[in-house]
Amino acid sequence: MRKESMGEKKQAGRTGRPARVPGEKHTKEKIFDAAVDLFAEKGYDRTSIRDIAGAVGIAESAVYRHYQSKEAILDAIFDYMESQIYAPLPPAPDAENRQESSIFRDMLAGLPWFIEANPIMIKIAHIMFTEMYHNDRIRDYVRREYIERGDATTEAIFKEQMEAGKIRPCNVRALSGLFNAYRFSWIFKSFVFDYGKPLDMDEIKADLEAQIGLFEDLLKPESS
Repeated sequence: MRKESMGEKKQAGRTGRPARVPGEKHTKEKIFDAAVDLFAEKGYDRTSIRDIAGAVGIAESAVYRHYQSKEAILDAIFDYMESQIYAPLPPAPDAENRQESSIFRDMLAGLPWFIEANPIMIKIAHIMFTEMYHNDRIRDYVRREYIERGDATTEAIFKEQMEAGKIRPCNVRALSGLFNAYRFSWIFKSFVFDYGKPLDMDEIKADLEAQIGLFEDLLKPESS
């Protein structure tokens, strides 16, 4: 009978990380998703690296191979949100049936479909709205990216629209503050206030459509 070589014995007895199934998420993505779930469910402060590792089914040391700390995971969530919030929204499904679109419709109408396609955004919004009252890093991020940068970006857009004659002359700083305050309110009312309960997307879209119509009526050019 032929004896197995040392290489064959080593190959036959090899153990370790199982092969990843095609299409399966990378471990780093699983850690990210589990952290978002736990931060939304338990709160950032009450979630430990051990909790995250347990949810993924890996050792704590495996988490640290991808993220140096819990704060690094939070930074990754910030980066993800920034990449999504400031990316152009996809058009609403009925956009092709409209002869002309307003800037208000362009900036709002696609939100429900975008959020439906990316449900993790609801969880992250819940984290931001609930944790910013007792977590300085989250509060500073919300102030910097959603309030200060959001208002400045929107103000610049509305100024261009006004100069192009697409909206009536107005105080664009005041308009941007009002517009962004509505977006905050809509997100909180629609996705955070009753977090965890089934969503009535038809009602959510109808509420948004009514507000878009109001902005369009109030700010349409005087020559229209």
